[in-house]
Amino acid sequence: MGAAGSKLEKALGDQFPEGERYFGLENFGNTCYCNSVLQALYFCVPFREQLLDYYSNNKNLADADENLLTCLADLFMQISSQKKKTGVIAPKRFVQRLKKQNEIFRSYMHQDAHEFLNYLLNELVDILEKEASATKSDQETSSPTEKIANGPTSVHANGVKKEPLVTWVHKNFQGILTNETKCLRCETVTARDETFLDLSLDIEQNSSITSCLKNFSSTETLNAEDKFFCDKCCSLQEAQKRMKIKKPPHILVIHLKRFKYIEQLGRYKKLSYRVVFPLELKLSNTVEDADAEYSLFAVVVHVGSGPNHGHYVSLVKSHNHWLLFDDENVEMIDESAVQTFFGSAQEYSSNTDHGYILFYESVSNGSTS
Repeated sequence: MGAAGSKLEKALGDQFPEGERYFGLENFGNTCYCNSVLQALYFCVPFREQLLDYYSNNKNLADADENLLTCLADLFMQISSQKKKTGVIAPKRFVQRLKKQNEIFRSYMHQDAHEFLNYLLNELVDILEKEASATKSDQETSSPTEKIANGPTSVHANGVKKEPLVTWVHKNFQGILTNETKCLRCETVTARDETFLDLSLDIEQNSSITSCLKNFSSTETLNAEDKFFCDKCCSLQEAQKRMKIKKPPHILVIHLKRFKYIEQLGRYKKLSYRVVFPLELKLSNTVEDADAEYSLFAVVVHVGSGPNHGHYVSLVKSHNHWLLFDDENVEMIDESAVQTFFGSAQEYSSNTDHGYILFYESVSNGSTS
């Protein structure tokens, strides 16, 4: 392990980023799903900085109730304050807390990295919201505060809107989708906004993220049994429906739906389709306003041919270098190697390492919020 660390230091040489730490994470039997996501989040710099700020502002919380947020902040602090530049850390407290809190992650079965990411972000939001409302009720017991679980559900163009509680997790990951339905009889358009922390995209063979996003926002006709109840017509009508990204997030997390339930087989199958994910992504086809530009900084990769077994690793971009984190092992990889994780153009291929969760950071506004 030490040899791998010193090998990485040798490879980076003088280019080893000042103050950065590259630490592998120990695997406790089947925790690669957790390790791969934690590495992607650690190298999501705005998220890391805000979590470390939270840690320094709430040091007394360590003695208070332990939760997933305090355990994660503690782990990130442990990594960032290491004297050595490379090595291995055991995320024992965090994994114990995760298993204690959610029985899904208790078994030694193969777990889903996307399910874990989703659970973790929502759990962090819940903890921060509870803390904020507890602080608010301490400060101002008289005035009730308006709170919406997962960010704004409706945005009013005119007048002052009452701000729902927006945590720093929301500020990084939350975007807004708008669901537009147009009645084909009276042509009235009904729009409903909903928030998201990640986007799950259906995939096709030999496709790209751009085409998957186009499909995500394509128009669907509601007819026959799926007719839409139009409030204006006061009856069921044929309609057209489409989903648009109204407000893109600062950190765009894209989950590729590689595990599909096959009716005839009565089980899930892994789709090894080749889906090209670019290093730079433009969201021109889905957003109403100007192009939103993103840069890829992490990929959680599923290794294996089936959904119920396999392994997770993560690719991470840090200070213009790409690194591969595989539990305890960390090594440098060439940027061109990223494309070997797009998937396989043939149904049966020896390559089973496929991009599963993609992390993009917005570069259009240039600043990290």
